Amino acid sequence: FFFQAQEAIGDTDRSRGLGDVYKRQRYTHVIWDIDNTMLDTEEELMCALIQALREKYGVERSREELWFAMVMPAKETVRHLGIPEEDQEEVRRRWNQLTYTFRDRVTIFPGVEEALTRLRDAGVGLGVVTARTREAYRRDMVPLGLGKYFETVVCADDTQRPKPDPEPVERFCALTGAAKDQVLMIGDSASDMKCCRAAGIHGALALWGKGADPSLPADYHFHTPAEAVEAVLGPER
Repeated sequence: FFFQAQEAIGDTDRSRGLGDVYKRQRYTHVIWDIDNTMLDTEEELMCALIQALREKYGVERSREELWFAMVMPAKETVRHLGIPEEDQEEVRRRWNQLTYTFRDRVTIFPGVEEALTRLRDAGVGLGVVTARTREAYRRDMVPLGLGKYFETVVCADDTQRPKPDPEPVERFCALTGAAKDQVLMIGDSASDMKCCRAAGIHGALALWGKGADPSLPADYHFHTPAEAVEAVLGPER
């Protein structure tokens, strides 16, 4: 397999420090990504992908070789692996099936549930935009108790064009009636930030996940979920 460099967003960094946040624009809606943002799914995704490649091609790939799968949609991942086009859907489907085997290894990142609770209690509309299917969303989010926080969930099977296309965010705004200048999306990847920019909303890079690239351009760079709360509600007094 040939590994290609992940495409950069290619723009100047618009990141704001928390000092600027305190001048703040309040957001009425916050969209969250799932993998590597709310949920630590590294073990689930890596183990499943390694096994899928082993079954299909009899090859062994290390986590270091496959790290980009944590910050890239599944369709892009199989293309970056150099998998023949005629095999891509099969490998992607098998990868998804195998995640069920390792679902017990999924955990919530520290501070995420506390952040969701504070935002919800303050009246902020919470939503999810994810490259997961609706089935995969329910599989991990509901048993871990996070489904109760989200009023609007846009999954891969709800749109024709996934992130980084703006369609998922545009669908979210249409469903909620949210004004785009009052929407913040939190994610961990270049795909998430491209989606935000294309849709005309603010994007925040979650750096508490594994493999998130702090050099990616974003409106905010958050090191903890608590910083996300401060950006929306202002500093806790």
